[in-house]
Amino acid sequence: MITDIATEAQHKRSTIIGSRPVRPLLDVYRLRCLTINTHRGQGPKLGLLLDKANGEEAQRIELLHETRAYAYFISEWLNHHSRRYDIVALQEVFNGILGVSEKVIAKYRQRDHYRVLSGFDALIEHGVGFAGFRYQNLMLSQLQKLSDQVYNQLMPGKVFFLASCGFTLAPFLLKDSIVWIGNTHLHAYSPAARMRQARSIAAVLRTLGDVPIVFMGDLNTVPDGHRTGDFGEGDIDRYNYRHDSTLAILQEAGLRTVDHDDALKFWTYPTGAPNRTLDYIMFSRHWHVRDYGVLHDFTLSDHYPVYADLELNTRSN
Repeated sequence: MITDIATEAQHKRSTIIGSRPVRPLLDVYRLRCLTINTHRGQGPKLGLLLDKANGEEAQRIELLHETRAYAYFISEWLNHHSRRYDIVALQEVFNGILGVSEKVIAKYRQRDHYRVLSGFDALIEHGVGFAGFRYQNLMLSQLQKLSDQVYNQLMPGKVFFLASCGFTLAPFLLKDSIVWIGNTHLHAYSPAARMRQARSIAAVLRTLGDVPIVFMGDLNTVPDGHRTGDFGEGDIDRYNYRHDSTLAILQEAGLRTVDHDDALKFWTYPTGAPNRTLDYIMFSRHWHVRDYGVLHDFTLSDHYPVYADLELNTRSN
């Protein structure tokens, strides 16, 4: 299926470019990316934020939490910043429990908040989880999609033997070049399952060949050489990063990311008391990194978002 999508993308690109005037080759091919684990719209771990807040700030945090409207708040935040980002990857978007759709519990689903309120032109969704607990990974885009199809794949290694993880890949048009954007949320508790999932992603990436790729998401592992335990607060998965080659597997498939120090600047989890890096934006050799970082002023989830400002060096024009 991925080859069919690639063929369709090439044809659609040719049609679009053929109808445009010629552009200078010196144009900047810039892609601004963001990835957020939305924590199913449940917000941050409240105690971790309150421990560092006093007075009115603590009251503001508690009042915000009491509304239970984090999907709305995240959507509004995205709308406010929608011109800063070309593509946004969202993980853990809640979509129902025990076979009952969220639309039965509430009038609108969380994905509808992101589709309608975020200010982005297109939404791509992928249902994961299991019948008793359903959620989605979403991609929001300001770029033009180059295929009516999307490559969504469930991966081996179910969480608690029930919930499936998955990844999405889709082609978009960046000026006159085809770029592939991916989104995933890997297994949170098993390095062995996580590595199997990384290999399934790597196999599809190799099928695409030497093309510009950006891959985002919650990879649930720490960089090589970083601490694998003794995290303190939020240390519920202290044995889950040892002997994990997930990042190395993705690197062998052609993806890389910036060098990460084991320091606050790169820590993405948990909000309020960060102590480790679990969320990443990875990219193929075709990209130059203009900027990369973690948004520590965003406190609407239990993970901090990661952003990257990339420039495409190897272009198809």
